[in-house]
Amino acid sequence: MVEDVIREAMERGEFDNLPGKGKPLDLTPDPLLDPLTAIVNRILRDNGASHPLIEARKTIEAEHETARNELVRAWRIHRASKSRDAWEQAVQTFRTRVKEINRQVRIFNLKTPSPALHGLAVDADAEIRRVTG
Repeated sequence: MVEDVIREAMERGEFDNLPGKGKPLDLTPDPLLDPLTAIVNRILRDNGASHPLIEARKTIEAEHETARNELVRAWRIHRASKSRDAWEQAVQTFRTRVKEINRQVRIFNLKTPSPALHGLAVDADAEIRRVTG
């Protein structure tokens, strides 16, 4: 509903004469932000990088996703071939990877400035139940 109102206003040209139209947004640094932090943030942004904690979180999430996908693939193979040894090996490999992921999560959590940013440990048993359920 709100989108319709905005679209109709745009069609009527109600946004055509706004100050700064066609100009880049003024993203001046926050006056309360430490100048060095502002410079680092600008350098990271200008070079397509992000904060190391954000990169670390992305890496952890990608490793978790890869481990889960490999477990799913192993479960499908197990169901098709009934190869119990291969499935047990896949579960053991998954548990080992989850231990490493959880170690990375603990290190990440020690580095984050706020508990609100903490990552959650992966529950290997719950993941296995989801896959086999």
